[in-house]
Amino acid sequence: MNIRTLSLPEYAAFLDQSRMSCNFMQSWQFVASHEGREKNRIYAGEEDGRILYAIPVFLRPAMKLFSYADSPREWVAASPELLQDEEKLSSFTDGVKKELKNEGALVWLLESNVEYQPHDKNGAALDSPFFNEPYRDLVASLGFEKCRLWTGYDSSRQSRWVSWIDLQKNLPEISKGFPISLDAPFELYSWDELLKEMAGNTRRSFQKADLPYLEYSLVRGDQHPDLSEFDALLEMSAEKHSFSSGSSTSRQELLDSFQEHGYLCTSYLNLDTYDTFLIEKEAEFTAKEAAALEVCEKMPNSKKKRNQLLEIQEQKTHNEKEMKALEELRQKEKTNRIPLASGIFFETPSEMVYLYGGSRPDLARYMGPYVNQKAMIHLALEHGLRRYNFWGISGLFEPEDEGYGVFYFKKNLGATVGEYCGEFAMVLNPLLGKTYLRKIRGSQLED
Repeated sequence: MNIRTLSLPEYAAFLDQSRMSCNFMQSWQFVASHEGREKNRIYAGEEDGRILYAIPVFLRPAMKLFSYADSPREWVAASPELLQDEEKLSSFTDGVKKELKNEGALVWLLESNVEYQPHDKNGAALDSPFFNEPYRDLVASLGFEKCRLWTGYDSSRQSRWVSWIDLQKNLPEISKGFPISLDAPFELYSWDELLKEMAGNTRRSFQKADLPYLEYSLVRGDQHPDLSEFDALLEMSAEKHSFSSGSSTSRQELLDSFQEHGYLCTSYLNLDTYDTFLIEKEAEFTAKEAAALEVCEKMPNSKKKRNQLLEIQEQKTHNEKEMKALEELRQKEKTNRIPLASGIFFETPSEMVYLYGGSRPDLARYMGPYVNQKAMIHLALEHGLRRYNFWGISGLFEPEDEGYGVFYFKKNLGATVGEYCGEFAMVLNPLLGKTYLRKIRGSQLED
């Protein structure tokens, strides 16, 4: 197999021509977003002038004088059957290995884009429809060492555990955990069908998200979105949940790279519209109360009518409290359109990825995150995407575990748990490579 490097336009053309679903980190836009900051190569394996495989590789510093090769997700194949063709994969990885040796890389780290086994919403492994330990064995036969299948967050690696909503019916059964052709026929769920799979409180939250005073804006990457509101909301979430907010520059670079396939979605509370809504509700409850009082005067012994009056009065009292809270909010805020929650999303031909998000904890009752999620799930359905990917979770599913709150929120949205086949490592330099690998991954390598 002939091995050569591809330019970004050539790689983009291969992804388009192969018509294979791919991971967000395998996209040409993701690679492009790192140009100028990191040294990268895109290697292709050709036979008879046809590209069979392509893989982006980032070359990163190691031991001051050397580098290591990192593929955040593995190769993209020209067709589904090539993903399990051991002979052709061996020829391809052997060729890439030689190229990386020439680059002076000590080791090659590879994280899989193949699912290991299916899980239900609660994180429990299912007996069917697939179990891909044989695929891990196949990758090991190519000269890689297996890393242990880990749970928990690990900043040195990509998320092995993810949470997603399958928008395509029967996707796990069809794919068996492998990327599939975009041209394969499929049927999407409707929004109403997805809603039925969500928790009852989540369905109610989406209903509240439809109120007229809750608005959202959707700005594409090619429209050069201003991230100041997003950054402020992310900082609020980071402070409340004790996580690092990361680099605003890298988020901007990703949006710039993804152009029309990157999105900034922000929800707002419109105070003027909210004021009008509450005034109209006040008038409605006042009229209902007057009518109910008149009925109770005519039927003083009717417990049912008395209870109806009390229910109306409770609603009226609640509305009056909301009006008072609105006035207090007006005094505190500098704007009539308050940002509630914001998210950054990236679209590949097969999925919508929710990568970053933040919200105002003190205004959580206005359902800002649900406004955003509904808008973006609808957009994913409109674009015919197969999955709505919430990205990383810890892979731990008990209430006391790390990251349980994030998992629980996504689970209530109807998401199931996805588990990848993990990381693999290939030693490229026989003298220093193994030492470096043991240093960075020692206890994580399988015996």
